[in-house]
Amino acid sequence: MPGERFVYLNGEVIEENSARISPFDRGFLWGDGVYEVTPCFAGKLYRLDDHIDRLYRSLKYVRIDVGISQAEMKQATLATLEANLCRLEEGAMYRVGHWVTRGYDDPSMAAGAAGPASVFIFWRPVNVASFAERYLNGVRLAITPTRRNPPECIETRAKVTSKMNQILAELDAAASGSLSLMLDVRGNVTENSSANFFMVKDGALWTPHERNILQGVTRIAVFELAARLGIAVEERDMTTYDLAQAEEYFITSSAICAMPVREIDSFKPSAQVPGPVTKRLIEAFVEDTGYDFRDQVKEKIKEGA
Repeated sequence: MPGERFVYLNGEVIEENSARISPFDRGFLWGDGVYEVTPCFAGKLYRLDDHIDRLYRSLKYVRIDVGISQAEMKQATLATLEANLCRLEEGAMYRVGHWVTRGYDDPSMAAGAAGPASVFIFWRPVNVASFAERYLNGVRLAITPTRRNPPECIETRAKVTSKMNQILAELDAAASGSLSLMLDVRGNVTENSSANFFMVKDGALWTPHERNILQGVTRIAVFELAARLGIAVEERDMTTYDLAQAEEYFITSSAICAMPVREIDSFKPSAQVPGPVTKRLIEAFVEDTGYDFRDQVKEKIKEGA
């Protein structure tokens, strides 16, 4: 099949269209698993060790024995990359997925009786051209009625496959043509359905406390880049009042690095979009990854000329 790539499934590197998982897998039946998404920029994996480390922290939290070490997981990823090199489009970006479920569901349906774990590593292309306008003009966020699950119910730092909370928020926001911004049960800002959130106030970065959000790898990259650039970062509670005072907003994830936000409901940042701090971080990501999303902006402008 055109465009098919190789995947890793339970110890084997095979053609994507040959991959088979039982419908009795607990990942399908119960959403019982964890996952990671690592960006691959022009054939180069970005922060793979950080993503695999977080994968194993999540596995420990949900008590899934994956059956292979972190070093073996990395080697499986690199072997799959090597197999795919001749099939990856030159200069393109891909999302590399690591999905681990508790495995085959025992007839008793007891979690402790399931297994062995299912391990799936795959490559999915990213339509970077679709980001062009968003990098130029920013995205619009909408505060959703669906609140982020509190850590008292399920730990927000773990990257679990049970995503209905975020999916409902995504659908809430999509009804108004926006991306989501979720609050916690106390009314504090948390994150987008699939990205961490930052705002700029008095030239400093503000971002929600880690206790209410996913422990984002790209978020940590922002902390490191900000330190390099001499930009202060503060983790703090934020409400809609704080959003109203902001100079800039942006969201971060492995697929977008740092994406400017032009509006949150009726709130607009006081600086231009993208603002000066956001621009500095975008430039820092370009240097760090060797990949510039804005090249697609330039291509889109040329096409429209």
